Amino acid sequence: MKSVTVLQHPLAGNCLRTLRNRDTRVEEFRQAMYKLGVLLAVETTKDLRTEMDTVITPLDVEAKCPYVVDSRILLVPILRAGLGFLDSFLDVLPGARVAHIGISRDHVTLEARPYLDSVPGQPSDFDRVFVLDPMLATGNSSTKALEIIVNKGYAPGQIKLICAVAVKQGINQVHGKFPEVGIVTAVIDPKLNEKAYIVPGLGDAGDRLYLF
Repeated sequence: MKSVTVLQHPLAGNCLRTLRNRDTRVEEFRQAMYKLGVLLAVETTKDLRTEMDTVITPLDVEAKCPYVVDSRILLVPILRAGLGFLDSFLDVLPGARVAHIGISRDHVTLEARPYLDSVPGQPSDFDRVFVLDPMLATGNSSTKALEIIVNKGYAPGQIKLICAVAVKQGINQVHGKFPEVGIVTAVIDPKLNEKAYIVPGLGDAGDRLYLF
């Protein structure tokens, strides 16, 4: 699929096994989400531009070292579930900036309704934007968040959407409006049920992270 990367790492299966299990305790669920987030963060950052610096080693020798200017990366978790990936990405990119987008879903109409937006209106300050949204189901929430970001002047080509689980319907929804946005996911599941939950999925990620 265009602009979609599916995580290819054996340890992702360990995390998904824990996340999918209905008997997983909240502390185990959070830990598995964090570990999966780290794997996704490493995958997501593989193509970041680097700069070069020279340091002096303990042997009094110069060494040229490429490095990422992570302060030019903006992380945007979609509340609530996106917070489950935030610490993972900050551990990999400790200098990254963080903005939040809050979106609630009408469980009858499935409409995505924004209620919080702290995305800075200075797109020139950032090279890349990573939107954190563990469940890409209908794609309504993710698309709404992307609209908010793009309307502030960010280019779709500098944005990646990071998910734990996605379905083709959500991917098509995002790429129908923003074909240049890259999607990185741990797995693509087969379908949605009548309530627009991913099947087999892992339930409501926000509830399992913060309520149970």
